Amino acid sequence: MTLKKILAAGAAAGVFAMVTAGTASAQSDADLRLELQRAQQRILQLEGRISAELPPATSDGQCFSRVLVPPSPRTISETIIVAEARTETILIPPQYETVTERVLVESERTVRRVIPAEYETRFEQVLVRPERVERRIIPARYETRTEQVLIEPVRTVRRVIPAETRTVTETVTIQESRIEPVVIPAQYEEYTEQVLVREAYSTWQPSEPLYLAANSSASSSADFARQNFSPADLRELPTGEILCRVEVPAEYETVTRTRLVSPERVVYRTASGGTSPNPVNLPAVTTTATRTEVITPEQVVEEVVPARYETLTTTVEVEPERVVEEILPAEYETVETTVIAQPERIVEDVIPARYESATVERIVTPGREETRTIPAVTREVTRVSYDGAGNLGWREVLCEINTTPQAIEQIQIGLRDASYYNGPVDGLFREQTYQAMVRYQEANGLVRGQLTRQFVEHLGVPWAPLTVNFYPSN
Repeated sequence: MTLKKILAAGAAAGVFAMVTAGTASAQSDADLRLELQRAQQRILQLEGRISAELPPATSDGQCFSRVLVPPSPRTISETIIVAEARTETILIPPQYETVTERVLVESERTVRRVIPAEYETRFEQVLVRPERVERRIIPARYETRTEQVLIEPVRTVRRVIPAETRTVTETVTIQESRIEPVVIPAQYEEYTEQVLVREAYSTWQPSEPLYLAANSSASSSADFARQNFSPADLRELPTGEILCRVEVPAEYETVTRTRLVSPERVVYRTASGGTSPNPVNLPAVTTTATRTEVITPEQVVEEVVPARYETLTTTVEVEPERVVEEILPAEYETVETTVIAQPERIVEDVIPARYESATVERIVTPGREETRTIPAVTREVTRVSYDGAGNLGWREVLCEINTTPQAIEQIQIGLRDASYYNGPVDGLFREQTYQAMVRYQEANGLVRGQLTRQFVEHLGVPWAPLTVNFYPSN
């Protein structure tokens, strides 16, 4: 679908939305007709604007890019100042001489010395434990006695005599005789056929520059330009907008359909496991079963269990526990103690000053500053000036849609012969090939950044064999 058809469909959808909204709000028929006329005027304005922004009418397979056409260069020679004239201050260091003199190493000082205290040993009696009354417990006295003790009295218990049985074998019917119908479902098969979805048409298809397709690190032409050029050079780069006229073939869709092969029918199961179109009576299914039959039922009888005794030995208290009081005398201990005979004291000793002969440096002439003037430094430079800022225009280019590896190989050979490219001739438009193309375009005043027809012909490579038609697959 072309851009004009897309805009027309969008405008029609807007009119439909306005009509629907108008119905909900009860607008009059005159208001709806006025809104429809305004929508038709907007569609005509959009169609005129799109026609002005598209490349010139061409045949299928050609690609155009909107690029910046550089202005005419002009060389200007001028003198520039590399370094301004300045005043510089120089520091002249001081001058020294070496002399020997007597230097105080350690001054006189007073040192305090501690004389420790003197002690002597004395012995004395010390009370360890005073006299006290202590209570002592005399434990109780016991004796052992033996007697018969009833553990379990006389009791009556019931004993179960199990029943007597016998095994009986008999034949049991599992399934009665019957007729079993079997339903065989209908059978179907699938087949496919081609259905036309959209007819062939020609349209403008956007494309990316070759340097962006070969350098996957850049997500767009603008990102690649910002990564590889300075802000001053960005004014001369192309916009990167590329449109190619291509023919889109008709589109078909494969449809799968189902048709009946054989209808549903009923057959009957036979005794051998097969089927028959006529009813068949299947015999009954029997099996041999075994069951248990009671001859004498279970009985319960009572029995008397005699009482049970045990000899038990017990301990009986003969004399109870009692407490008696005893007087314990005081306890003393001889202790050795140390007492001060002469206390600790401090005495002061005077240590005289100490001198040494040392070699030192003295200033003979002090340091000073001197000021001198350094003249300015200039040089002659040549710069290029441009008349005007350039303008945007459509130029026929090679892009990823209409370019083959053989065409890129011819361009790499032309750049190599012109001493701008020293990489491999592999038919891949990568970073090294792109930089060589930009250097060639800068040196020859051509449009930069795209494989334009002007660049290819200026390089000496024939243009006609490089262009091929491109038909995208559905």
